[in-house]
Amino acid sequence: MSQNDLSTVVDHDAALDERGLELRDRCAALFGRFGIKALSMDDLAGQLACSKKTLYKYFSDKRDLVSKALHGHLDGLEAQMAAIMHGEGNAIDLALREMENKHQMLSAINSTVLFDLKKYYPKVFEATHARRKNMIRRVVMDNVTRGMEQGMYRADLNVEAVADLHLALVEDMVRQAENGTLARPLAEHFRALFTYHIRGIASAEGVAYLETQRLTTS
Repeated sequence: MSQNDLSTVVDHDAALDERGLELRDRCAALFGRFGIKALSMDDLAGQLACSKKTLYKYFSDKRDLVSKALHGHLDGLEAQMAAIMHGEGNAIDLALREMENKHQMLSAINSTVLFDLKKYYPKVFEATHARRKNMIRRVVMDNVTRGMEQGMYRADLNVEAVADLHLALVEDMVRQAENGTLARPLAEHFRALFTYHIRGIASAEGVAYLETQRLTTS
């Protein structure tokens, strides 16, 4: 996708006032619950107890609404991830908190959302997909660097390679979710992948610490 194409999709909240942001976020929650294709603008207006005219005041069409809703959702995810990853505790503590946060979020999302987004709104999918990838890569690199400095992760790790491998595994998992070929719910796959990631890069001290946390939370 060219920069010009991206710019037509990423102007996600520049013109929204407080009411527009409220509608955007409530629509994002509805998409997460019911899927995207299942909800028409009439359905959304009904669920929001507002007129269709009000929706069109803030969103030029459903594609514009989907774009703004998805980017608003990513804004919230970035804020959550930043709060978790800059919190107290060592790198494994922070990674486990992020894992549980994502597990809860994915458990609440309708499994058709990714399929709908990719099939019916491909430009929105590409823009949000690129943003999500960059966000995941940055968070993993920061966490791995922190863990190496703390002795929780192995000292011989290549930070960029670890981030790229983790991202590739996440991408494969998401691709299977889009195609409906995952054997178990996406949230369960994500938790297993995250645990595998932490154990694979942990030092002996980190593995021992991880086991104490698993015993504490089991």
